[in-house]
Amino acid sequence: MLAAIETTGDTCGIALFEGDQLLAELHVALPRAHDRLLATLFQQSLDVVGKPASHLSAIAVSTGPGSYTGIRIGVSFAIGLALGMGVPMIPVPTLDALAYSLRALAKASRRSRVLSVIPAGRLGLYASLFQVLPEFLRLTDAGAIQPEHLPALLDENVLAAGPGILQIKSQYSDCIAYGTTQLTARAIGEHAIFLQNLGLTCSPEQIEPLYIG
Repeated sequence: MLAAIETTGDTCGIALFEGDQLLAELHVALPRAHDRLLATLFQQSLDVVGKPASHLSAIAVSTGPGSYTGIRIGVSFAIGLALGMGVPMIPVPTLDALAYSLRALAKASRRSRVLSVIPAGRLGLYASLFQVLPEFLRLTDAGAIQPEHLPALLDENVLAAGPGILQIKSQYSDCIAYGTTQLTARAIGEHAIFLQNLGLTCSPEQIEPLYIG
């Protein structure tokens, strides 16, 4: 069983998977409360599926970019859990997970690329461009960009997704994937399964959060 943890934004969430099947997902959208909520949500998710923590085979966690405090809380909890259970970890970049979760929507809207965007405070937006069809590839590394520079990355083949879409001007509404303003633990878990199938796991000592600033 795989546990996926998301704490990089306003939502604190846990998702549990068996193979590629989602067993349970719990989340609370309460900013600045992740440290108080995460352990409780994790235990509640185990209670929902009726399995103990000893059934875990891997821990996936969102590693950023995103809230510095949120990343630190999630990664620290995941490391402790992985060490306690003796299982590998799957570090999942937030922008990658956002884009990966949009593959079906991209296909339905006949788009082949996704621009993932997350608020970055004074830095503007964290952004990265991905090809999602016919295969999933990161086209640009994660970096900070000012909202006024986004139009250069948007065209008829691109969907913009993520919490940062609220900063995109309304005249580009045809390129915006509305309903993607929260990254979920389910999205982290689904991309983690993809990464795990590629052999991209690590030990708790090897995990590196992605802080940009």
